[in-house]
Amino acid sequence: MATEAVSGSRPKFSQLLRANFERVYRCLDPSLNLFMQLTSVEYLQHPMPLIKSQPTQNQKLDALLTHLQDVPDHLEESVMNDVIAALRSSGQGHVANIFRQETDEVPMSDAHYDLISKNRIKLREFINPKDRLIDHLISSGAFTETDRSAVLSITQLDEMTDETLNILLRKPDSAFDKFMSALNETEQCHVTYMITGVSNPPMTAEHREMLRNKMPDLCKYIDAENGLLDVLYSYSVITKCDVERIRSVADYNTVARKLLESLLRKSDNAFDKFVTVLNETGQGHVVYLLTGEGDSRPVKEEHRKRMLAMNRSEIVNTLDSKTSGIITALMSRGVFSSYDEARVDSAVPDTDYKRNEIILDLIARKSQMAFFNFISALNDTDQTHVAVAMIGANVIAKLKTVYDAGNRNGNSALPNVDAELLDYIREMFEHNGIVVSRLNRILSAKGVAVTDIRDGSIQVTFTCNDDDSLQNLRNLYTSGQLQDLFVEAFCPRFAHKGLESMKLEITDEMFAQCAVTFSRWTLMTTEHRLALKSSTKWLVDTMTISADLLDKLSLCKRRRQGIVRAATREQQVKTLLDIVSRQPDSAFTQLLNALSDTQQFKAVSCIRGFLSLEKNPTENEMDFSKSNDQQDSQDDANAGSEMWRHKVRRKREDELKITIENNLLKLIFCLALVTTFLQLVSLQ
Repeated sequence: MATEAVSGSRPKFSQLLRANFERVYRCLDPSLNLFMQLTSVEYLQHPMPLIKSQPTQNQKLDALLTHLQDVPDHLEESVMNDVIAALRSSGQGHVANIFRQETDEVPMSDAHYDLISKNRIKLREFINPKDRLIDHLISSGAFTETDRSAVLSITQLDEMTDETLNILLRKPDSAFDKFMSALNETEQCHVTYMITGVSNPPMTAEHREMLRNKMPDLCKYIDAENGLLDVLYSYSVITKCDVERIRSVADYNTVARKLLESLLRKSDNAFDKFVTVLNETGQGHVVYLLTGEGDSRPVKEEHRKRMLAMNRSEIVNTLDSKTSGIITALMSRGVFSSYDEARVDSAVPDTDYKRNEIILDLIARKSQMAFFNFISALNDTDQTHVAVAMIGANVIAKLKTVYDAGNRNGNSALPNVDAELLDYIREMFEHNGIVVSRLNRILSAKGVAVTDIRDGSIQVTFTCNDDDSLQNLRNLYTSGQLQDLFVEAFCPRFAHKGLESMKLEITDEMFAQCAVTFSRWTLMTTEHRLALKSSTKWLVDTMTISADLLDKLSLCKRRRQGIVRAATREQQVKTLLDIVSRQPDSAFTQLLNALSDTQQFKAVSCIRGFLSLEKNPTENEMDFSKSNDQQDSQDDANAGSEMWRHKVRRKREDELKITIENNLLKLIFCLALVTTFLQLVSLQ
């Protein structure tokens, strides 16, 4: 430190400042506390407002030091004493010691300053000030509460880290070791490695790039709450603060993104542990997305779209998650964990709709195998109609290869060519290769997709969304266009091996079987479902749940028990109607027939009346059909009709009220116009 500018005499303040300008500039903190102390310095009272008005900290510092370098000779001693006192009072004794050494505190050494400055870009990427780091720095005396406020008032993590380093570089040299200790105590040893070369290194650029590049897909499939966060915390991959921060949001995608952002600031061994824990928590398909390794694959995008967008509303309204035993079936197949079960059972509000939304959201984040097991669980719990709505129905075709006769005689390895062709076709469809892009585009526009390729003369599975797409597939097949598309896509690559053409064969029985599937397993129509829902409050007083009635309905043991064990008659009726509303559309007619067979004509009339309103809600009267055996129960039918007439009468009264109000408003407006016109005439 240059403290002697004039031999044999005490150096002046301005001389000391000029000689140590660089050190003062980099460690002086132009804090509010310091400026409050400096306002008592008479020499600075006039320029202080201008100094404080500068927009940035560095500009404030420039203005202050510029004025201090121009102190008149007769004020040098008094100004230096006052400035040194202000520095010590504002906690900057290490800066005061540059001018007058009174304690052991010294500014940050050049070696420490350079270590931080040269590694600043990397430090910015890995330091996490929010992870108790600032608290440790305060408890060690390295930072003040003012420093804490300055750091935590910033929202962006990188900018927060910048501010932490800015403050640190202005501290005394002792703060460096305290900073290193704080990093180690907050499980950020990989950050100290960048400065000292000791401990675990930070995550490599390769691993960070993998996490960044795959982040959009990873966020769609990572299920952080399926035990992943708990195990990562138990393995010390993430901290308690990380867990709290990640769980501060509710959206699954945002939770996954926060987890990945936390991992990006960890050590390199955190990456390997993350992969290990993904496998341990049944998320091998996420490992495949991240590393390309493993046998598990994420659920296909077309299935995700059906669960999350296209058919979501229908499926949510139809899926029976309370009385069907679907959760038990999913757990027994390894699709759901205890974490998944808890999330469904703790749905708020505890409605079928909310529970079903959670189920679909969870399945959409799982593997393709888990999705197939979900479909299997739907079939086993008598919900095949839901499975058909989600994946459609399959048509299996056989693709036969035709080789050139000359090559056939000279090539004894044609089976190997078929095996190679099979693998190639499968790879192209799995990855939407360019050779099948036109074929896929045409099929997709018609509601059809190739969902599987198997051996055995090369079997191709086409999945049709509905009856219309089935007919579209049939038209493509009978016209020969479908076969031409396959020949166009695959024959050129294998022509040199003798492949001349292909023949695609789909039997009439296969088309018929698919048509029967769609006919039998149609979801209940909106009109039928709403008719059952709307009539519930009327039926609780008129409908009787008897063994005879239940025998005539297609109910599994679990669903029947759910109805019978309901606490009250009202709950029994509500449970039955809810179960029927979630069955195939044929269950609606089956219920009406069962009610008629058990002489409950009033209930039949009520449901049919509501159905009429759903189909034609603007008609004034409803047509209540009656079966031939209703003659002995004319009073019940009349009662049901009267119930509906009352509902329609109320609807007409409401409509009439609205019409009258609208007409009155029009009349008032016209009167106002007439009044204004008369006033104008009188003025003329």
